Amino acid sequence: MIHTTHAAFGAALMETILVAEHAPITWQAAAAVAVAFTVAPFPDIDHPESWVSRHIPFGSVVSMFIRHRTLTHSLAVTVVLYLVLFDMGFHVPTWLATGIVVGWTSHWLIDLLNPMGVQLFYPLLIWVRPPIPWLAIGVESPGEVIIRLVIQVYAVALGASYGFLHLPGSVRETGRFVLPYVSRLIEAVSLPWLADACRWLHLTA
Repeated sequence: MIHTTHAAFGAALMETILVAEHAPITWQAAAAVAVAFTVAPFPDIDHPESWVSRHIPFGSVVSMFIRHRTLTHSLAVTVVLYLVLFDMGFHVPTWLATGIVVGWTSHWLIDLLNPMGVQLFYPLLIWVRPPIPWLAIGVESPGEVIIRLVIQVYAVALGASYGFLHLPGSVRETGRFVLPYVSRLIEAVSLPWLADACRWLHLTA
């Protein structure tokens, strides 16, 4: 996936977590979404032609030592990142730590749709790929264009819907014709298992 797809999915995943947790609308929540959006493309620093490698000084050096979609796309790095941000006593603000971890995780999650897959259990030489070949989505393919558009529409609709439900009652009344649709979307995203998992991991922005 290209960086715009990763960024959109990072923001969408962070929004989904916030809605599942019924988090209040605060600047910290908005900042967590922005951080996830920004961080999501970063694991592709292992590719010399990626947007990240081309826009970060000396970023392309990383790809000289790390094969694409291996170490930076692994569970090992994700776990280490989580431990450093949450359990090492560095007092990183929760919204920042959450945005970083969610953004990083979102990257390899959506890359699992790529035909190449990812070496998720690095250093084990096991590549995790789509179980059904025709479900695979190539980089910059029509499939990626479609999935990126769907993610962007979802992220905008979810953010607007959640914001709408937190408006004063008198304001919501003026848009009552959209209330059933907004409520259904929020209800569909309010997944108890996701909220429980995020609370267990302390992913609360």
